[in-house]
Amino acid sequence: EAGRFSQSRMLAAARRGPSASPHGPGMHPHTLLSDSAPDSSSDAPTLESLPPELIAAIGAHVKLPWLGRFACCCAAVAGAVRQAEEAWAAVWASLTGGVAPAPLGARAAVRSLLTLDQAHWRSLPGSSGEAPDWRQHGCVLTCSGGTRLILFGGRDGRRFFCDTWACDLASGAWVRVAAHSDARCPSPRCFNSDSGGGRVLRSGEEEWAVLHGGLCAPGYRDSQTWLLGPLSHPPKEWSWLPASPPDHVEGAAPVARFHHTLTLLPRREAAGDDSLALLGGHDRTISPLLDLRLFSLRHASLPRKASGVAAASVSVGWSSSTHVLGPAPSPRAFHSAAHYDHPAAGRGLLLACCGLGPAAGGEEVFAALDDTWAFDLSSGRWLELAARLPHGFARSRAALAVSRDRLLLAGGCRARAAALATYLPLTPGPAFDDVWLLDLRRGLLPSELGLRPAAVSAWERCVLPHERAHRTPHANATAGTLHGGAVVLVLGGHDTFLSPLADEAVDSFGDLADEQAWALHETEAIVVGERPERTEARLCTRGAPHSCGEGGASPSRRQLVGGARMLVQGLETQAHINGSIGTVVSRASGSADGRVDLALGPPHSKSISIRCQHLRPSRSEARGGMPTIAAPGGGGDGSALWVISPVERAAGEGRAAEAPSNRRVAVSCISVLPQPEHEGSA
Repeated sequence: EAGRFSQSRMLAAARRGPSASPHGPGMHPHTLLSDSAPDSSSDAPTLESLPPELIAAIGAHVKLPWLGRFACCCAAVAGAVRQAEEAWAAVWASLTGGVAPAPLGARAAVRSLLTLDQAHWRSLPGSSGEAPDWRQHGCVLTCSGGTRLILFGGRDGRRFFCDTWACDLASGAWVRVAAHSDARCPSPRCFNSDSGGGRVLRSGEEEWAVLHGGLCAPGYRDSQTWLLGPLSHPPKEWSWLPASPPDHVEGAAPVARFHHTLTLLPRREAAGDDSLALLGGHDRTISPLLDLRLFSLRHASLPRKASGVAAASVSVGWSSSTHVLGPAPSPRAFHSAAHYDHPAAGRGLLLACCGLGPAAGGEEVFAALDDTWAFDLSSGRWLELAARLPHGFARSRAALAVSRDRLLLAGGCRARAAALATYLPLTPGPAFDDVWLLDLRRGLLPSELGLRPAAVSAWERCVLPHERAHRTPHANATAGTLHGGAVVLVLGGHDTFLSPLADEAVDSFGDLADEQAWALHETEAIVVGERPERTEARLCTRGAPHSCGEGGASPSRRQLVGGARMLVQGLETQAHINGSIGTVVSRASGSADGRVDLALGPPHSKSISIRCQHLRPSRSEARGGMPTIAAPGGGGDGSALWVISPVERAAGEGRAAEAPSNRRVAVSCISVLPQPEHEGSA
C-alpha cells in the first residue's frame, strides 16, 4: 500500500486536527491508504489500534520529512517515534550515512549528535611499562578499526627519531615494533610540513601504514615511500618495507616536497583497495607544484604471513596524473584537499581549494587563492567549480572537510602585505575565524561524461550560534570528521596575531612557532544543518586532554597580556563557569596568583575577576609541546579523534639516559557521544 500513500490527504487531515476523524485522534487508515471514502462503521480499525512495534516498523521505511507529518496525524505514531529504537536507528543512519549506532542506543546518540552537549575530552591512563619519549612532528596514524595508534619518527630539541611504536587504545599500553628491522627502516625524520607524513591503506583484508617524505635533516627532504605491516597481524610481527617503483616505470618517484596534501581515497568495494593522493606543495627551490600522484597497493606484491618469507621491498610506485586534458588548477601549496563520493554519479572526487600560488592573470607567485576544483578519479579530469570565495576572502592554510554532501571550509589566513611579500613571501597574514559551506550536489551535476560543474554555485557564509561558540582565528588547523561525516572537528592550528617579523614567530618557510599553537580545549565541534543558519557548534572544553603538568600549568606573567585567551577551570563556588573561554582585560599587580579581570565569551558574556590558579592558557604551554593529531584510518567508524601530547614523567620513573627531557608521550581523544559506563570516568 506504500505506493498509494497520499501526502496531500495526510496534510489536509493534519490541518483539520484530531476532530476530523470519528474514531478519535488521528486519521482513519483508509484516508491514508485508499482513494475510496472512509468507512464510517464504528468497528473500523484506526492507527491508534496498531501495536507500537508495527508503527515503528512503518516509520523506519518512511522518509524523514514525511515522518514528522505522519506523527502529526496520530498520537500513537508520535509516541512510537519518540520511544521506538528502530525509528531512531533510521534517523541515526540518515545522519551518519549508515554507520552502526553507538552502544548507548540510537535515541541518545542522535540527541548527543545534534546538540553536541556531550562533546568531551578523555585521557588514557598512563602506561606503566615502556613508552616513547616525547617528540614533536611525528607521524601518528590510527589503524585496526580505531583500536591502535602508530607513532613513527619526530624530533625533540636536538635529535631526529626513527623508532616505531604501537599503542593499544583499550589499555593505553605502548610497545615498540619493527625493532628487528632497524637496518631496513626509514631514516630519522619528522613531518612538520608534510601533511602528517602518511596514512593507513587497506588492500583486501590487510592494512598497511604508508609513510612518505619528511624532513630528514635541517633543510633536506626526500621522496622515499615506506610500508609498515601487515597491521592485521600482532604488532610484534610488523616490519618496514621500502616501496620501489616497478622496473618498467620511469620517473615514478614524486619530487621531494613540503606544504603539500596527502588525502586518503577510501575504497568503494569491500574487496577493493584504498588509494593515497599526493597533491601540490613546494619543491626544494620553494616553487609551487601542481602534479597529482596516486598511490595504491592494488598491484603490489605484498608479502603474506603464510609464505614465511621476509620480503626485501615492495614493487609499487606512484602513478602520475600530469597528462590531463582540459583545464587544471594553478600550482599551489598551503592548499586544502578532501575526498568526496558523489551519490548521484557514483564517482569519487578529490576536492582542492584555496592555497598559495600564482593567481590567474596576475604576476604574484605567492598570492592567496579563492578557487575550488574537483578531480574526477574515474575520468582523470579536473573540473573547476563556479563557486569562488568573495573578494577579500582568498586564503591559504585553511581546514577542509566534507559533511553531509557539503564542503566545509574553516579558518586559514590571508597573504602577506605586498611590502613584506617581497622578502618574506611565505609568511602568513592575518588569520580568519569564519566558516563557509558549499553544496556539492548543486555544484557538481551528473552528465553523460560523468559529472559537470553547475553554471551557478556559491560558497555560503555560515554564522555559528553566538550563544554556544566563542570562535578563534585558526591557520593550519585540522578538520576531522566523526560518525560518517555527521560531525566536523576543527582543532589545532596557529594564531597569526604575533608579529611575523619576530624570529620566534615564523621561519623562512612560513611555518609558525609552537608558541602560537592553540591549545586542545579550543577545539570546535560543528554539525552542519540543512541550511547554513541551522548549523550547530560548540567548543569542546568538557573534560581535559593530557598536558604538561598536572591539570595544566597556570599562566605566566608574560602570558597574561591584554586580549590573551584563557580557559576557566577548578572553580567551586561558581562551577557553572568552568569550561568557559575568556580574554584578559587587565591584570592586578602583585604575586603570580593575583586576580585577573576576564571578559567571558558566550553564553555568559560578562566580566569576572578570577585568580590565576583557575586559568589555563589557550596557547601551547611550552616550546616543543604542540600536540600531534592522529590521521584516521580507512577501516574505523570514526567515533573519536586521537591526539598525543607531552606529560611530565612521574617522580622516579625511569627513562633512557640519552633522553633530553623528562617528558613522555600521553594519549587523549575527543568524542561527541557520552562515554559508556563500563569504561569508567576519565
